[in-house]
Amino acid sequence: MKSLTRGLFAATAVLSLATAAQAADVKSVIDGLPDLLKAQYDGAPQQILPSAWDKFTPPAKPWKWCHSESYQGNPWRVTVTTELKRLVDGLIAEGVVESFEVSDSNNDPSQQINQIRAFIDKKCSIITSFPGSATALDDVIDDAAKAGIPYISGSGAVTSANAINVDSNYARWGYDMMTAIAKQYPDGANVLLVEGIAGSPIVAQEREGGDKA
Repeated sequence: MKSLTRGLFAATAVLSLATAAQAADVKSVIDGLPDLLKAQYDGAPQQILPSAWDKFTPPAKPWKWCHSESYQGNPWRVTVTTELKRLVDGLIAEGVVESFEVSDSNNDPSQQINQIRAFIDKKCSIITSFPGSATALDDVIDDAAKAGIPYISGSGAVTSANAINVDSNYARWGYDMMTAIAKQYPDGANVLLVEGIAGSPIVAQEREGGDKA
């Protein structure tokens, strides 16, 4: 359980590039990855930037963990929130975390912004989040950074340079999926495309990749 917390707070130092790195250095790091991993950056819609958190020092324990959800209207999102609460409850039992609070904006970016601002006012130690928009939250994420609060997104990247995006290349996934379908049906076919939550970064990225195929 302690390793989970260390991993989140150390992500800025271990998984991110130094702030002094230039764009060429970022490219050289990606080029040096194994081919299987390097392919995951191919066509990625997220901008790969040096970390804004390489010199971050966590506040004293116990920490206040705040989670900003954009939508709890499907079983998968509910399951993720339930599992996150279970993990954080273990940290609370160990005395590492003092509280865990969840907000749900019901797919309204303006509401999510207000809820994150409330987390900043409450002096949360960390804000994890499933963003409802790739761009709308940037200003409030920057405000969290000014307050010394890391914002870590999952299931959809945001464009703020102050965010830590834990994400997959869904544009690549969309491209690979449509390429495979086209190969399977060289003479054409009627394909039903089922999308997830309207407006979410994942849906937009999958569509972007699929359109390029």
